[in-house]
Amino acid sequence: MKRFDVIVAGAGPAGSLAARYIAENGFSVALLEKRQEVGSPVRCAEGVSEKWLLKHTGVEDSWIEAEVKGALLRAPDGTTAVMNYSEKGYILDRARFDRDLAWKAAENGAFLLTRAAVTKIDPHDDFFIVRTDHPVHREFRATLLILADGIESALAPQLGIRTTLAPSDIEMCLQYTLEGAPHEEGFIEMAGGNEIAPGGYAWIFPKGGNRANVGLGLLGSRSMAGFNARFYLDRFVAQRFPRASVIRTVAGAVSASEPLEEVCGEGFMIAGDAARLANPLTGAGIGNALESGALAGETAVEALKAGSRSREALEPYKQKLMRSIGNTTKKFYRIKEPFVKFSDDDIINMIRIVSQIDPNRVTVAGILEAAFKENKAVLALIRKAFFS
Repeated sequence: MKRFDVIVAGAGPAGSLAARYIAENGFSVALLEKRQEVGSPVRCAEGVSEKWLLKHTGVEDSWIEAEVKGALLRAPDGTTAVMNYSEKGYILDRARFDRDLAWKAAENGAFLLTRAAVTKIDPHDDFFIVRTDHPVHREFRATLLILADGIESALAPQLGIRTTLAPSDIEMCLQYTLEGAPHEEGFIEMAGGNEIAPGGYAWIFPKGGNRANVGLGLLGSRSMAGFNARFYLDRFVAQRFPRASVIRTVAGAVSASEPLEEVCGEGFMIAGDAARLANPLTGAGIGNALESGALAGETAVEALKAGSRSREALEPYKQKLMRSIGNTTKKFYRIKEPFVKFSDDDIINMIRIVSQIDPNRVTVAGILEAAFKENKAVLALIRKAFFS
């Protein structure tokens, strides 16, 4: 049985960043990935703000497929508004990005193992026994665990953490990478409407040339037999890009919920999508995953140095996570609830108001204020979320 100071379940951005930090600080860490190849299949629209990369990974040219300077917002009647970003973003080659992060963890000393889904966690007083379905490495022992195994995580419940999501807190997503999809260079596009993506939106993310990720998400509570993500996406693509070719299909779910109430406990922490950290309004998750992975890695190192795996020793992870991204995610969730009930007329009015604002002055807060200009309670919440 192999023994490690830390086992990280899941080699996505959160898990790989945590493992790298732990290894860099001289502690033994195993990074276990259930898939045969890290980063594949891709299950993401691949967009991320530059600020998160600069903070946690740097920016490597091989990761970047397109730079993004703003967003085009489209209403159901075709009305558009433009938002120029104050910080640029990128559309990544997500498979390469994930793979490189995992490799960098391994280069710094992490034991990276693919085809190793964690199937069972047995807690003991001072350690965990972790069992996997790997054909050779079936059992591990570790002092600490970091669970970064995605939205479908089956591991946190083994440690007593409730992770069940209501259908209204899940976005069912489908995406095609299209060739022959002309779009506004340097801009992503987001299109809303109840005939486009009920309770969600459609997106067009540039990938260079006439290639783009075109997808949509709709609330699980609004998905019905015959009227699911595939139905809506096929119709959207047929209308917008009738001559395009589909070169890749990506399907998955994204949490549109509050973060988990408990993201740490005796000997363990939960990071990334497993902790329900995706933005409930937009579904964006790469930046929050990186932030949570870094914080989990840092907390693990401090706990190991202190010789403690107690809940109290790991509580700083939760405190830092909530200050950094968790509290904002909670506020976005409360804003999401009235937002997904918008009629098409509500969306059209919102975009018309925003279209009259200088694109350099359009912000997420401003868009939401336009959306809820008649709702004083939600306006107060928006101003608290962004300006307090």
